[in-house]
Amino acid sequence: MKKTSIYIIVIIAGLLQSCSKFLDRTPLSNATSEGFWKTATDAEQGINALYATLPDSRDFWRDCSSDNSVMTNAWGEGGMGYICQGSQSATDDYIKEEWRYDYINRALTAIDKLNGMTIDAAKKKQYMGEARFILALRYFRMAQLYGDIPLIKEKPVSIEESNVAKRPKQEVLDYVVKNVDDAISMLPDAYTGANTGRINKAAAMMLRANVYLYMGSYRKFHGGADDPLLWKEAAKSAQDVVNTGAYGLENDYAYLFKHEANNANKEVILAFQYIQNEITNMLPVLALPTGCSITGEGWASFCPTRDLVDSYECTDGKNIQSSALYSKTNPWENRDARLKKTFLLPGVPCLRPDGSYSPYEPHPSYNKPERMNNEGGGLTGFMYLKFAEPDNPKPEEAFMNFPLYRYAETLLILAEALNEYDPGNHMIVTAMNQVRARAGLPGVDGLLGNQATMREKIRDERRHEFVAEHKRYFDILRWKTAEIVLNKPAYGINQNEKAAIGDWTQPAFKAQDRTFNPLKHYTWPIPQEALDKNKNLVQTNSWK
Repeated sequence: MKKTSIYIIVIIAGLLQSCSKFLDRTPLSNATSEGFWKTATDAEQGINALYATLPDSRDFWRDCSSDNSVMTNAWGEGGMGYICQGSQSATDDYIKEEWRYDYINRALTAIDKLNGMTIDAAKKKQYMGEARFILALRYFRMAQLYGDIPLIKEKPVSIEESNVAKRPKQEVLDYVVKNVDDAISMLPDAYTGANTGRINKAAAMMLRANVYLYMGSYRKFHGGADDPLLWKEAAKSAQDVVNTGAYGLENDYAYLFKHEANNANKEVILAFQYIQNEITNMLPVLALPTGCSITGEGWASFCPTRDLVDSYECTDGKNIQSSALYSKTNPWENRDARLKKTFLLPGVPCLRPDGSYSPYEPHPSYNKPERMNNEGGGLTGFMYLKFAEPDNPKPEEAFMNFPLYRYAETLLILAEALNEYDPGNHMIVTAMNQVRARAGLPGVDGLLGNQATMREKIRDERRHEFVAEHKRYFDILRWKTAEIVLNKPAYGINQNEKAAIGDWTQPAFKAQDRTFNPLKHYTWPIPQEALDKNKNLVQTNSWK
């Protein structure tokens, strides 16, 4: 893997309806200066600049923190791959990557400046809603990772200059909820034309559902004290999105992760927006191995694990160990339809640089360009098709949007929350069956009322639906299952190239050892750099 850091700071001129050109990002230094925030145009540009602080395609990379993926060079990107191995430290550059009080400051600056502006009331309300959402999302993400953190509210101040001490995580989450509730009351239902893709009311409802789902999970699985009201609020916000009638599932799962789907689908509620030749990403290069695309370029930077691939159900709803439909010699058939739409799998034809198709053969014995442990070959023998666009002639300048919230998650949050406080509610089945039908899987009607079994089914559904969207790591943290799934090695394909490729009983290549200390790793350490700059900031107890 080549070491590359991507930080998007761009200025876009002009307006093109199909490309969401509201992302006219002026330099963020201007948006926080005293000479700015004077006119309606300033307000629009200042809010537009905040969109650059939303989570972006780097979240594809971050899926390697979970049991879904292996980072080929764990030391890369400041130690991104150390998280799943339990070897992270406060001095790692990656640990400070999510400590973004500069982003908090930018959002608070926008809120503070908007309060003093006299502009069109409807626009001011919308802009305030967008800023509140972005502030809430950033605080929520940081609270999930670091736990207790400094809380700066309403007035923008530098965390170093103010020497703010940490506040309890729940206090931060309460402030997140307040901002989300404000955003819901301020944001429009939808946008048209050049503003398509902006943060709308449904996106804020999804964030609210997400926050309450997290709080309910932590209270129940970490605190041992269930609070049905938290689950009810999560379900309510998800149901509010359903009730808008504005969203649905796309028929083709794979379509959602191609540039053709940018703002041209009914499923994505909010995405980080990319624009051809202007705001781009390099996901195809990271997702594919060498020699398996029209350009042949691929770094195999992140590789799916054997555990993930084997966890996909057969079309009878059973796992591969118990289904009569499963064939060890032809393991990719009669499976969840998402399997072949998400991964580049051994033996399946892939696009070659000469335009032909031939089987993907990562086993070292075949001596193909994509072979494991070769430059650009990866560690597990499994690669991605999701976000990969093998036919893209410019893989380093890809521009498919990166989804933050999809309607599929609306349905799965609804199902999960209902199952935790009202396990006999038929809406659980209704929501689950919609997602599973697209994957060619049978319904879960027979599980209704069996809370524990349905819980596991819902969790599996989330895992398979949101591969490479950086949902899994946050899920295994809140469910308190990280200590189970990250305390075992990650494996790849079978060592013996003559063995049936789908024979899970055969010895497999070990890609990586992993460790998770439940007394320590459910939170990240406060970055050492932050501690050095703020005398009132103390390290989290488990990291001292």
